[in-house]
Amino acid sequence: MRRALAVIPIAAVVAGLLPFAAPAAQATTPDTSVTNPAHVAAPAAGTLAWRGCGSWLPANARCSTLTVPRDWGNTSAGGSYQISVAKIPAGKPAKRIGILTFNPGGPGSNAVSNITWVASLLPKKVRDRFDLVAWDPRGVGGSQPSVAGCSMKDVSPPATGPVDWLAWTTKYVRVTAKGNAACLAANRSEAPYLGTWQAAHDIDALRRALGEDTITFWGMSYGTTVGRAYAQLFPQHVRAMLLDGTISPKSTVELWAREHTWDDPAAIDIALGALGPKYERRYERVMSALDERTLPDGSGGRTTRWEVGRSIISWASFQTTWGNIADLLDALNTAVRSRSVADGRRVAGMLDTQPLAKGWFDPQWTYVNCSDMTDRPSEETLAELAEMGAAAGGVHIGQSVLREGAQCAGLPALGRPLKPITTPLTLPTAPLISNSIGDNRTPWSAAQDMTAAFVGAKAIQYGGTHHIIYGRTSQCVDKPITRYLMKLTLPRSTVRCPLEW
Repeated sequence: MRRALAVIPIAAVVAGLLPFAAPAAQATTPDTSVTNPAHVAAPAAGTLAWRGCGSWLPANARCSTLTVPRDWGNTSAGGSYQISVAKIPAGKPAKRIGILTFNPGGPGSNAVSNITWVASLLPKKVRDRFDLVAWDPRGVGGSQPSVAGCSMKDVSPPATGPVDWLAWTTKYVRVTAKGNAACLAANRSEAPYLGTWQAAHDIDALRRALGEDTITFWGMSYGTTVGRAYAQLFPQHVRAMLLDGTISPKSTVELWAREHTWDDPAAIDIALGALGPKYERRYERVMSALDERTLPDGSGGRTTRWEVGRSIISWASFQTTWGNIADLLDALNTAVRSRSVADGRRVAGMLDTQPLAKGWFDPQWTYVNCSDMTDRPSEETLAELAEMGAAAGGVHIGQSVLREGAQCAGLPALGRPLKPITTPLTLPTAPLISNSIGDNRTPWSAAQDMTAAFVGAKAIQYGGTHHIIYGRTSQCVDKPITRYLMKLTLPRSTVRCPLEW
């Protein structure tokens, strides 16, 4: 059976719905619900005790811990958490502007251990003028609480042939729900306190402890949700905000699933288009072959369309890994022709084992998302969306839809949900939004939503798929962002940067 890859016009990719009325004079009232409750003690300004970090961070880095309440909105929860903090001081203290802090994504990505990497992405002029401050979100890296890891029961979709999406979705959702419930039982005392609402309050506690009136914030991927939550709660303390690889401020679990029906096929189309016609044909050929048979992996198992598709979806997200797609398609092309164990073993050794491996479960990722978003899509809704994704780009797209849409199955509402931004919010300086046009982790439509959510916000569009673009793609992207961070100067209109690869 041959299946043509759906061609998604770029216009369809970029024409995201803009649900906000955007008159410049209209602004939301900040979300002040339990913003800084009087009954919760706030850290005194400038009270962090700094020490050396050890050999694992640069010699000039300093580390500390920040004590925060377990629940910023309810003292009856009791207890406190220690938040791990690190900073690299400004290279030119006499010309220091302030602090630049960041969240590298996830949810669940460490910031402290990534501070050297983030510093390497910044121009020297930025490093000279800002203290770069990292903090591990609660439950992540060196920050409390300790959250137990869990494993999910593996359940495999049909290896070949047509997929009954309702039957498969029902099975997948119910197994996921059972695993989620078991993991929640192991983390019930901590799971409700890991959401972004709490993290935004932690950032403001850190700001006060540093003795700063405002912060400059770089949110990457999930970090854009952290940033917009902070802007909703503490708008007066935002000096500048770069939201890079953007999640919609009106996100729901269903919306995340729905996005994958088109953004994964679009990202693959762009990556294959960059690789050239040979790889466009090769992708169609090998994925059609894998619909009908599997490949021996050399250890008694078989490689299926699901593992191959998951790897290609993952690698399409970064132009630095497009070459991996080409190498895999070359190996697959040989293996589906030869059917040899040796060629099958080579394919199996090339697959991406990191994203959502069998039995994978990340409690921070799940508990944060399932606190922030309260909806739990039905099996029927997810089956319909998965079938739409499969029709657009193959069964592996349908499975990508399910992984997003079923992530909170079996979980009650957790913690404190985030309020969507429904009317544009005014900040002292409007945010700068940056995103690739074909990003399949945070699609361009979400960047449009975020731009519309803030009065005066401007956007930078990059013509590839790369997820998180500042310091990683082109000078066309970097120059206006650096100017904004340093001088608070926004572009006059959307900056459109071509793909450089």
